[in-house]
Amino acid sequence: MRTSDLRIVRDGLSATQPSLNWLLASLPPPAAAHLTPQLERIRLDRKQVLFRAHERLAHAYFPTTAIVSLVGTLGSGETLEVGVTGRDGVAGAIAMPDVDSMPFEGIVQIPGIAYRLDAGRFRQALTNLEPLSAAVGRYVHLLLVRSVHMHLCNVFHPVEQRLIRWLLTVSDLLATADIPLTHELLATMLGVRRPTVTLVVGSLQRAGLIEEMRGRITIRDRERLESACCDCYGVMCAQQEQILGYSCAGATAVRA
Repeated sequence: MRTSDLRIVRDGLSATQPSLNWLLASLPPPAAAHLTPQLERIRLDRKQVLFRAHERLAHAYFPTTAIVSLVGTLGSGETLEVGVTGRDGVAGAIAMPDVDSMPFEGIVQIPGIAYRLDAGRFRQALTNLEPLSAAVGRYVHLLLVRSVHMHLCNVFHPVEQRLIRWLLTVSDLLATADIPLTHELLATMLGVRRPTVTLVVGSLQRAGLIEEMRGRITIRDRERLESACCDCYGVMCAQQEQILGYSCAGATAVRA
């Protein structure tokens, strides 16, 4: 995507327009003109299940202001976030024509606007629109790369750094320092107990890095928060820029 295009997407368009989604905005005009009329604007509610593991997908979702977590669940009931999608891409992406389900659930963690496309039409568009097929393929590859790094981070890094990585990532996707989050949500996404999240959030707040109030966490010192994070955040941002061609631009928006 050209730098000028990204500037228009960030600064000049309403969040209710499909082109705020970076993947859609990266499409050349002919492909975008063909796809956009087929998109349905919807509002996603918190905890809404968009698709379940191993069940046939009904839609693909292109978020603009919502955040969708890709959640794996064990037979014993434990859950862990294995991926996250926001305005950077698409949830429920089918990279191959003969694949019609996912091995994880797609659950809305932060409500907002998204554009959805019927799964059949999505598969047809992947076949007919090479730019869309290429963009989705790159995004699916990035999700795999992110999933690997998230797993490594979850195994080798302390909860505090993992929580900071999650805050920075979501802040980027929302382009704001003010994030609607609860301890329950963070515990579910990080695969830890809620009291552990409470202790970590309290520590970060006392250090002046964040402020928590009424189910919201506000990043107060972005620079110091990034310094306190593990290197996974920087690595994942660099991989996003390498694979997709655009950076974690929300960081710039938050600092501005």
